[in-house]
Amino acid sequence: MPGDKPELAFDGGSPRTRKQILYQLNNRLKMEPGVEYTRFDPSRITPDTVIASINPTEFLGEAYPSPIATLEVWWSPREVGKDHFTIQWYEEPDREAAIDAADVNDPTLPEEYTLSCGWHQDEHFNELGEAHFQEEYPDECPERYGVTFDDVTPRWILSECLRNLPNRLTVFRDSLDASP
Repeated sequence: MPGDKPELAFDGGSPRTRKQILYQLNNRLKMEPGVEYTRFDPSRITPDTVIASINPTEFLGEAYPSPIATLEVWWSPREVGKDHFTIQWYEEPDREAAIDAADVNDPTLPEEYTLSCGWHQDEHFNELGEAHFQEEYPDECPERYGVTFDDVTPRWILSECLRNLPNRLTVFRDSLDASP
């Protein structure tokens, strides 16, 4: 009707819902080398997270100590302010022998991990700014560093994180190797 305001649309014209955002992020993840498969958690009908099983060597384009990794992308759109999200990388424990797929029940749900790192934008650690990069160790306190994003579009943020992840992993692994 004349005078009615049209519904605001984001991300390619779709209404801005968690499900729409996660479907777009899932499609973006599937384009990345080394992504073996993706799935929605808890389900495709009501997702709040996209989980990707990753072959780190293929993803990074070079030999890597961990044979299996998981990337979890959780997204919560906000009506006011910036969305909350987590884009987190988990690695399986390092193993000397190659892992046979039959030996792993679900490589995207590691019970233990050697390291975990990722980007978080939420209401925690506001002294670091709106977002931070977090490095987690299984038996130690996490380290956090403030970060900023030049865009608020979920697909752009995920692409930036994927672009920066190889360098972040190298720096993180180097710091682990240098620690006593």
